[in-house]
Amino acid sequence: MKILLTGANGQVGHSLNQKLSPLFKVFALTHENFDLTNVIEMEKIIDDIKPNLIINPAAYTFVDQAEKDPELVFKINFKAPEFLALKSKNLNIPLIHFSTDYIFDGLKNKAYCEDDQANPKSIYGKSKHDGDVSIVKNNPNHIIIRTSWVYSLKGKNFLTTILNMAKVQNSFSIVSDQIGAPTSATHIANIVCEIVKKIDEIKKNNLYGVYNLTNSGKASWYDFAKAIVNNANELQLKIKCMPKDINPIKTDDFSALAFRPKNSLLNNQKIMRIFGIKSPSWQNELKSVMNGIVLDRKNDN
Repeated sequence: MKILLTGANGQVGHSLNQKLSPLFKVFALTHENFDLTNVIEMEKIIDDIKPNLIINPAAYTFVDQAEKDPELVFKINFKAPEFLALKSKNLNIPLIHFSTDYIFDGLKNKAYCEDDQANPKSIYGKSKHDGDVSIVKNNPNHIIIRTSWVYSLKGKNFLTTILNMAKVQNSFSIVSDQIGAPTSATHIANIVCEIVKKIDEIKKNNLYGVYNLTNSGKASWYDFAKAIVNNANELQLKIKCMPKDINPIKTDDFSALAFRPKNSLLNNQKIMRIFGIKSPSWQNELKSVMNGIVLDRKNDN
């Protein structure tokens, strides 16, 4: 099977490429060779590759910056997925796409299900929601993976940001009144790989649709930061603070351009039931990911 994978330099794209490449023929494309703002270029590349499956984790994800440049954001997060849906429908192949908790307003008092009413409050959230709607409308053979609070050891994300802060600061403040489920890019890649293996079964039994996918449990950003620092100390990484040195603050005390949902929890029951998937706790997954820092150092030596 030939897979066209976008966003191969991003957190999820990188993890997917690592997981899928040993099993399938993966064409791992980055922004440099697959520009989501250039439909003509995208169509030519797809026609040259002739994939059996398109996986699109690429997106504009700078949430605050998105408020300043909505035209670019909607090109990447709405118009590009719309084109990929139309193109994959025309080729009669499935499309796997990635969505976000930001399509919700965060006002629900429990975890969001796949069919809950969207009510995005930011440019990023609105653009991602429009992308979801366009895919559902234009290619029935779609799987939309909705996830949240994604992190990895690669690039700029909450985990790497906290580790970098802890190396140079004795203390810092983190928002404590936003709740979600920290989810590793590795976990997402593992589950999506299992889904790809079952793509013929999915087609046969019409299991296409939207699926929530996160690690289990819940945390605030403050809880997440404390866990990162605690693990870093246990791994004897060179940092300057302890969990007690992190201070909780409210969202209203934190200056940000874009609206953040207070509740980002996503209900995983559908994907667990249909695909028999188990989701490790965010605490155990975080330990597993951070153990990779030590393994990388040993390999370097």
